[in-house]
Amino acid sequence: MNPHAFGGANIGSVPAAVKALAGTFRRTPGSLLSKMLNLDGSRTNAGKLEVDLYLHLSSTPSLYPALYLQVIRAARAVGIGKAALPDFLGWADPTSDVGLLGQDEIGSVEIDIAIREAASRLSVLRGRLGLTEKETERLVETRVRLGQDRFAREVLGSYAHRCGFCGLSVASLPRSRLLHASHIKPWRDSTPRERLDPRNGIAACPTHDAAFDGGLLMVNGGWRIHRAGSLKRLVVREKPAERFFGKGGVGETLVLPEGSAGPDRCYLDYHREHVFRGN
Repeated sequence: MNPHAFGGANIGSVPAAVKALAGTFRRTPGSLLSKMLNLDGSRTNAGKLEVDLYLHLSSTPSLYPALYLQVIRAARAVGIGKAALPDFLGWADPTSDVGLLGQDEIGSVEIDIAIREAASRLSVLRGRLGLTEKETERLVETRVRLGQDRFAREVLGSYAHRCGFCGLSVASLPRSRLLHASHIKPWRDSTPRERLDPRNGIAACPTHDAAFDGGLLMVNGGWRIHRAGSLKRLVVREKPAERFFGKGGVGETLVLPEGSAGPDRCYLDYHREHVFRGN
């Protein structure tokens, strides 16, 4: 969850798991959020040791799942049940995705952009906590990667874990990574708010994800799917291309579950104007 999204009047709307976890520690949800903000140095009264701990743990994110599961199992062993300490990440469930999702979109270029955007805040952190330049940059990278994970999980959930182009469902294939959550307006071109907006995302299988990112597929404001001219010609010439991108491979309109808000038109318009290869 994003601790920056809660506070003051909406503190009561934090996820139920946060309330349960706060109860386990005999603290208020607000104090738990404050601790989260202390860890990444967001609050002015954050201590150096809290940020040091955060940096130490985030330096090896692959250790998080094992550490998390160890804590959950230890709690169960001493009688702390699911009501008091829920599996709020769902990682104890063998059908859930463990680890951070959507990280393929985040490379060195994206991290450099985020660091430049946070330059003034990083300078203050270095002065206030005595952090090195490398340490403050790692704080930014960790925040970006956690935000990308939240974005990916929300997008996949909004599409009911189906490819928006072909309808492939991977709900019965846990941890297969056969479905990506891509930004419609590319990450590097988006504002910080747009990067976290699930309506700036489409769930797609790897083949259709690559075609959409590469401008070979486009979705208009009415969610109708269009193919670039070069892709249309390839479908006519090549049988395998017809199988993946012809009428049997790509639907006429985006596959969305009932009640889904779908992508925002402003992002679709940007993709059409700046990414789609046209006819």
